[in-house]
Amino acid sequence: MGEQASKIGKKLEGYGEYIFQGFGWDELARDTEIKCSRKTTHAKQTHGLDLLMNFYNPYLGDKQGVVVECKNRQMKSITQSEINTWLLELINAIECAQSAPELENIHTGSMNLNTGLLLIHANDHFEGEKFNKYLSNLKVPSRRNPINIFVAGNSEINRWNALRNKIQKDYNNEFDFVYPSIEGSNMARGKYITINQLYSKYIFAQDIKNTEVVEGEHKYLKPITRRIMFSFDEISKTCFEYMWSMFKALQFQDAKELVFVFYPRKKDDVEYVKENFIKTLYQIDNPINDDIKNRIKIDFIDNRDLSPVDVGGV
Repeated sequence: MGEQASKIGKKLEGYGEYIFQGFGWDELARDTEIKCSRKTTHAKQTHGLDLLMNFYNPYLGDKQGVVVECKNRQMKSITQSEINTWLLELINAIECAQSAPELENIHTGSMNLNTGLLLIHANDHFEGEKFNKYLSNLKVPSRRNPINIFVAGNSEINRWNALRNKIQKDYNNEFDFVYPSIEGSNMARGKYITINQLYSKYIFAQDIKNTEVVEGEHKYLKPITRRIMFSFDEISKTCFEYMWSMFKALQFQDAKELVFVFYPRKKDDVEYVKENFIKTLYQIDNPINDDIKNRIKIDFIDNRDLSPVDVGGV
């Protein structure tokens, strides 16, 4: 685990392209210094931007910019005081980046730039409970113009790596993320995953799979639609029921394959899903029938905390 953690740290030092370009995010600037335009309040002469990225957000109908700040430290160096400082510095950097002349050569157009992502990676031994306690006690400074800050620790970084690797390994160029219920309109699809989706317990997608069909002496490939649901929720029968209710709400059940992909958190989660997922869907109100059962596929994302799988070469 220590060696893998060190390698992930080095990838972080190469910044978020390793994680986020796999999700369709575009890199606009890296290791960029901008002048501080609010020296009185920020008490800085310049701000350093580790990474400026963007992606198309269908819920905004525009590009969403994200300033990514990467911190790779030993766990003992990740303290409440340090996280508070990093958070404030990131907010201040975004404020100045919104009108920085150093970024004028970047074709941002009407890009919405009010979002930051603070990646904090413990390169020795991650203490999840302590880290979550720090987050619950964060001091978030108020601003006249709201700035949205997301914070990710080892757990999120590992989960996103695992999701990205799963998609790259098992799906093709026809793979799209699905954005449900945009202002009451039909759902949309695209190559980008939004930052909010990354933090969601459930992510929807679809792709086209070529399946071999045999008719007499002839064989040919027939494209079929796969509707996909990734779950990062705690695995339980209640979770199974909720997943199926959302699947039906999106009218996903009409596809040729209905794929449910789970992220196991405990050693017995895989067996529990295999033994209980289909069984649970037969026992709910308005249960599934045999036709739906035969179209359901169950799959799993490798959790590096449970297995020695090398996550994306990390």
